[in-house]
Amino acid sequence: MEAISIHPIAGIPQPLNQLRLTNRSRLRIRLPIDQIPLVYPLAGQTITIDWGIERVSHQAKFQLGIPYPTALQPASTLYSRLVLIHRAETPEAVLEVAQRQLNRKGIKGTIELPTRANGEVQCRLLTIKKKHQLFRLRGFGMKVTKLSEKDSIKLQQSGIGGKHKMMCGVFVPTWRETTEKDENSNVLVIYSGR
Repeated sequence: MEAISIHPIAGIPQPLNQLRLTNRSRLRIRLPIDQIPLVYPLAGQTITIDWGIERVSHQAKFQLGIPYPTALQPASTLYSRLVLIHRAETPEAVLEVAQRQLNRKGIKGTIELPTRANGEVQCRLLTIKKKHQLFRLRGFGMKVTKLSEKDSIKLQQSGIGGKHKMMCGVFVPTWRETTEKDENSNVLVIYSGR
């Protein structure tokens, strides 16, 4: 289960940190090909998501559809909406530690921290509720460019930073490049449904 990552779910942001799902919203789970059978029992299941802002609790139910697996596709540029690196909370520290992680994995690429329209680095907070306490973790959007096909697949498989099961450090192509599909060791299992 270590190699499993969950992608952020696309939707339309709403007040009180809520997300309105659309026809394009999907639960995407990245896992090694030999672990696909582990997620098939989720088909047709209803999941309940609890979240709370301070002392207000909310709950929503969603029904999962039939999963369909797709292979990872290489791209020269990959993006992660939120990368969390333990004890690295400044843009400079995040870049330094992320580069060390790429080097350790043997991945060659150029790391960038995307900026907003006002020039500020994309900084986001992940709030985790644990034993009735809220913890806020600071992270950054991240783009890695100039990747070879092999390094692109490797980065999609391993990610950067931590909390991959909480949608952090999971990289996706910034655009779809058409390439020959090959037997990648990781696949993306996509559930649709509401």
